[in-house]
Amino acid sequence: MICILLFWLAYSPPVPPPARIAVPRQEHLQHKKDSSVPAHHQKSVVTNSIADHIRRYFGHQTQQNSRSGATDQKINSKQQLARFYAARMFRTVWTKPEMVSELISAIDSAVDDGLNPADYHISEIREFINHPSALPELQARYDILLSDAFLSLASHLRYGKVDPKNLDPNWNINNAVTRSAVEYRLQNAIAKGQIAAVLTDLRPQSPRYSQLRTGLARYRAIAKEGGWSALPEGPTLTEGATDSRIPMLRKRLEASGEIAAQGSDTTSVYSKDMVDAVKKFQKRNGLHSDGDLGAATVKVMNISVEHRIDQIRINLDRFRWFIGDLEPTYVLVNIPDFTLQYVANGHQAWHTKVIVGQPIRETPVFKAEMQYIIFNPQWVIPPTILAKDALPGIQKSISYLSHKKLNVIDQNGTIVDPATLNWSQYTKNNFPYRLQQASGDQGSLGRIKFLLPNKHIVYLHDTPNKELFKKSARAFSSGCIRVENPLDLASHVLQDTVKWNKERITAAVNKRKTSTVTLPRRIPVFILYFTAFADGDDIQFRNDVYGKDAAVLNALNKPLPTF
Repeated sequence: MICILLFWLAYSPPVPPPARIAVPRQEHLQHKKDSSVPAHHQKSVVTNSIADHIRRYFGHQTQQNSRSGATDQKINSKQQLARFYAARMFRTVWTKPEMVSELISAIDSAVDDGLNPADYHISEIREFINHPSALPELQARYDILLSDAFLSLASHLRYGKVDPKNLDPNWNINNAVTRSAVEYRLQNAIAKGQIAAVLTDLRPQSPRYSQLRTGLARYRAIAKEGGWSALPEGPTLTEGATDSRIPMLRKRLEASGEIAAQGSDTTSVYSKDMVDAVKKFQKRNGLHSDGDLGAATVKVMNISVEHRIDQIRINLDRFRWFIGDLEPTYVLVNIPDFTLQYVANGHQAWHTKVIVGQPIRETPVFKAEMQYIIFNPQWVIPPTILAKDALPGIQKSISYLSHKKLNVIDQNGTIVDPATLNWSQYTKNNFPYRLQQASGDQGSLGRIKFLLPNKHIVYLHDTPNKELFKKSARAFSSGCIRVENPLDLASHVLQDTVKWNKERITAAVNKRKTSTVTLPRRIPVFILYFTAFADGDDIQFRNDVYGKDAAVLNALNKPLPTF
């Protein structure tokens, strides 16, 4: 009998399952409410359903990314978001209205940091708040949008929106605080409901960042009032001159705050108070502050307020790139400002003028550690100058060597007579000698050199050409950084007021013998690029000497990959 039953089951046609009847959304929800699940478990069921949708979303995204070749930025963002939810077993995050409210306020205020609230889904978040949905899949999307906004904003406040490595492959300044450590802080903030507090803490705490942020608000207020009008070109004005542009000049200076507003002053005399205001403007913009109203000053005055706002936004992001890596004591060179600062225990202890690379031979942006000082250094021609200057100069006239006081040294350290060499056969790739300049007051490195080993072969050094420091724009070198007051810098970085006070440093230099001193502690050196920065309550602007601002602005304004 059993055999017959098995035979019948094996050869009988399969019976199709009963058709599933579509249930309208309201009836479907009512059916779930009336099911055998107790009422006090209904919320748990819905929550679990949302968690399932969140889990499926990230599984689907992983497959989609592998098939579509998604951008690294988009993949990294989704991976961070997936880790964030996986740590919570894909449970919903934004269950408390006050947490959502704090996040929305933080997104709205992102504009004060030069960021765009649209990058953080603000429109879609508000749409969901105004028109909430009961569908678990839409609730899951809403939760993911909020979390993505939270993580993205936190990352941008801490590290910057723009990744400097995408703009400069030589970028080597890595934030000391890892992204995983920040993610851990964000998870704790979620658990404690401290959304506003953690985002405030992640914003750079440097006074200079805060001052630059305040400056952004001030320049936006100027723009809201109409900004300023362009000043016509004309002859250079000195104190006491008469010119029809003076009333326009006063209005221009009133707008940016160099002179107090005085109503309808229509005088055409270039008075002392106007000269002083122009000096203040020139100083704020890195110009020679002589008070003369010439073509260069007028050109900078005619830069629009909108451009200045963009400059501030660009440099707020640049601050976020590196500021987490600062130690209490460091050296900072700002290329567009042509200055060096020595910061000790968090306070600027000293500063000086520097000369940086020409636009065709840029000083690179990087970080290194100063380790040694060489007194009375000899200069060995580096590869770039050898290829672009020295060999072409020698091949044109062998007198180039005597003019530059260069010796030809072979691999054994022996001086070679340059007249015995066939210079036409040599290129940078097959030149078997080194060109070396003896130390001395007229040597290219002057009397002191600061070594910070790096792949760019860039270092800081003295120079015999002191007159160049009188110029306001100082991009004259082949990439290395010339320091106006190197003996003072040496006394700071040697950090020994007894053994290496200024008198002893001068004595070491006056011996005219090459000697190397190891620093008692390595000092970080940041070679950076800021075209806008705070100086107390003032915002200083500098010429974009290497043309780097446009790429940062384009990346800053580029919308994030769609969600």
